[in-house]
Amino acid sequence: MPPAVFLMLMLAQDLRAEAVDAAKMERIRKALAETPAMMVTSPLPRQGPVFRVTIHGPKPDRPMWEAWSAVPSYIRPPMPLYHHEFLEQVTPEAFRAPTLYPVGVPVVPLLELLGKQIRTAQRKTAEARAREEVRRTLEELLACRADPARPGCEP
Repeated sequence: MPPAVFLMLMLAQDLRAEAVDAAKMERIRKALAETPAMMVTSPLPRQGPVFRVTIHGPKPDRPMWEAWSAVPSYIRPPMPLYHHEFLEQVTPEAFRAPTLYPVGVPVVPLLELLGKQIRTAQRKTAEARAREEVRRTLEELLACRADPARPGCEP
């Protein structure tokens, strides 16, 4: 019984849908026949070769001040609350201010940046030395091939 009901519903929709589709198609045909209000022209074809470049580079590191807050560091402790409360309990009164609220420049990110710069400089120096050594060895090889009787060349 239910398949017959569904079949009747589909057939009833189909007859009405054809009339609606015909009206839509007529409206689309009229719209296509009209001249458009704006014409977009394609760019002129290029003469000569086209070169494309893809550049891959490291993303810049976040600046140190990105994690700063509008609340000063002497009000907002730089550590979790449970650690701050523990230090309050175990630190003598005379040493609480510098221990609980340290003031100064964060040195660790600066040292990490310095270490990264030093490693980069060392790598570049080592690469330059290796290139120079390869260049000298290649010159010696070409000189020995050109003149095998030259001193330092093995026969």
